Amino acid sequence: MEIAQNGAGAKSVAHRLAKATTGRRAIGLMMTAACAFGLAASASAFEFDLTDEISGSVLVSLSTGAQMRVSDRDPRQIGYYNGTPDPSGDGTYNGGKLISAGNDDGNLNFDKYDVISQVSTASAELSLKWRNFFTFVRGVAFYDSIAANNDLADWNPEQRVFTSGRYPDGADNKADWDATILDYYVGGSFTVFDRNLTVKVGSQILNWGEALFTINGISVINPIDASKIRTPGAELKDALIPVPMISATLEVAEGLSAEAFYQLDFQGYKLDPCGSFFSFTDNFCDGVKYSSSFTDPKDTRSYTTGTGLNPADYDDPNSVMLAANAPIVQEDDPDIHDWGAALRYFSPDLNNTEFQLYYVNYTSRLPSLRAEGPAQYAPGTGELNLAALPAPLVQSLLDQLPTDALNGLSSALAGLLGGPVQDIIGALTGPVTSALIDPPYGTAPRSTVLENLENGRLVMYYPKGISMIGFAFNTTYDPLAVAINAEISYKHNAPVWISEPAFLAGSYDGAGGVPIDQATKAPTPLGVNNPGIAPILDTSFQQFDNDYTPNRSLRLDLKHDVWQAAIRFTKILGGTNIVTSILGANQLFALVEFGGIYIDLKDGFQYASYGQNGFTGFQTRPLAAGPIEILPPIEATSLGEQFPPTWKPPTRWSGGVQGLFFWDYPNVMDGVTLTPSIGFAHGLFGTTPAPNPGFTKSVTSLNFGLKINYLENWAANFNYFKSFGGGGGNGGSRNPYLDRDYVGFSVSYTF
Repeated sequence: MEIAQNGAGAKSVAHRLAKATTGRRAIGLMMTAACAFGLAASASAFEFDLTDEISGSVLVSLSTGAQMRVSDRDPRQIGYYNGTPDPSGDGTYNGGKLISAGNDDGNLNFDKYDVISQVSTASAELSLKWRNFFTFVRGVAFYDSIAANNDLADWNPEQRVFTSGRYPDGADNKADWDATILDYYVGGSFTVFDRNLTVKVGSQILNWGEALFTINGISVINPIDASKIRTPGAELKDALIPVPMISATLEVAEGLSAEAFYQLDFQGYKLDPCGSFFSFTDNFCDGVKYSSSFTDPKDTRSYTTGTGLNPADYDDPNSVMLAANAPIVQEDDPDIHDWGAALRYFSPDLNNTEFQLYYVNYTSRLPSLRAEGPAQYAPGTGELNLAALPAPLVQSLLDQLPTDALNGLSSALAGLLGGPVQDIIGALTGPVTSALIDPPYGTAPRSTVLENLENGRLVMYYPKGISMIGFAFNTTYDPLAVAINAEISYKHNAPVWISEPAFLAGSYDGAGGVPIDQATKAPTPLGVNNPGIAPILDTSFQQFDNDYTPNRSLRLDLKHDVWQAAIRFTKILGGTNIVTSILGANQLFALVEFGGIYIDLKDGFQYASYGQNGFTGFQTRPLAAGPIEILPPIEATSLGEQFPPTWKPPTRWSGGVQGLFFWDYPNVMDGVTLTPSIGFAHGLFGTTPAPNPGFTKSVTSLNFGLKINYLENWAANFNYFKSFGGGGGNGGSRNPYLDRDYVGFSVSYTF
């Protein structure tokens, strides 16, 4: 007999599924978490009575588990300069095809068949009730032996300052262990004008909306701990971070209720520790200290703030600088005033449908970056002071100029100076011709830019002032006994990122120009010496306006309007259904959710695509002396075949489908229940702009799981995660999980 043969029964089942875990939306962050949905240990809490009026319960869970990488590194996921130098000695590299080295630390640190984590976890919950008052406290602690022992791969570039096979400085203590109190709140139930009122004060989880897999819709109140959702043995509720707030629910009329909250303190997303297996960016990770572009922070081939290196050393024509990095500082938690309100109406006359209306004013739970210029710019910023350059640098510049440009320049100078030009270096550095060099081209010497970068900084902050309006409903379709849950939301002033390379180029421009060799050597083969000039790079994001106002800042994010919708269908098949019968199972649960996102992107802007780091569309400004164009605009992607365009631009529309199937075999042995499961996610169309977790066309993830439950106290979980599609071209992947296949195992005891 199938479960839920009528509307009311189906709705009850749908509600039990929807409320089965407080972490229901975190499931969409990664499909491995999906297998835990509905499969958590079902042991009952220990209940007790302290007095006739005080009762309570305690639930304790212990678990241990491990995960192992089962795929090789894909070259499209490795930074070009983190490959190995070509034996020919021509300055090229092998083994890496990703334009930036700022996204591969987690990949480099683990080889195929390495254990990527070995985590032991303990959690406890305490509930107390006295008359109409109640309290709840939940805490968790974990220890990861892999992170604690820094037992990582040695497949790392020699130029890294931090020791090969170890986490970066400051990141290891973010991954090895932690102990924290998650929930702690008190509350009470009261009667106001014959209506029920419930109030809770403290750190708590508040789930709004109906989406289960499609995150960042209506449910924006509680951030997510990204590392917890993939921890062996973890439950979904452990991934949601409780937030200090005051919340209240009031019964307004029969079938109509109102809810509201006011946030007391801020909590943002807890990102994966830098260098951990699932840290897909080295700039947005827990424990980050420095930015990185083409190389890693503190790479010996780059100039990095705080290393004690002399900026003037990079004015030497024989110098090599593949990146100019800057420290990242964390802004203090924002002074927030986040709040929200909701109305719920249950209509028996409309097929037992519940309608919901929401409004939330909130601060982004995901961080962004801004580049702040120095309080005082170095003298000569934005100027090509050729007269101040050493003769070898000027000669190095001349060596790279096309012959026809030199001839034209020589003729022009002869006309200006009234005679033949015998010493072109002297002529270029003379007072007449120096004034003719077009200042907006950039800065020379480039040590001036390095000085500005050293006195500037990158700040990680949380954008504020986002408004969200949402509508949701849940109902059933009685002829098929299918539960339907749906929502749509509109966000105003939501942050959307520009591409990371565009942001870095703009940050460099704000310091006077781009001092790295990829830009300065653009007109010539890679083997030619650096001319010592930091040219301005123009991008579609921002045409630099030569404004060197002290403390000028450039933000990674732009404000946009975002629409997001999701609809989910839930069906429970009983033992007599043909599919369940073929499987020989007792019952089968099927959940399938379609999601879509629309963002009003501006034409011609280089936005960041979710899960990508691309590089394209940059060019240097032309270098001119009066009417003579010495150097034409140079496309930055013409530096060589190792720098092809890798960026897949995001689209206004994007969407996909996600789902979960699981079925059970109760009492296969005395007290043993088996529950296999399959979770999936697939991008149907478009590419979602970052940082919104969303969809990329053709990117698919699968998670196969098996849970063994014994006497409702002991449980063992096995899973295998596989992702494919979106491999992109030769220069990079559009799927960050492309080479992150892994298997996992955990065992837990709950009492």
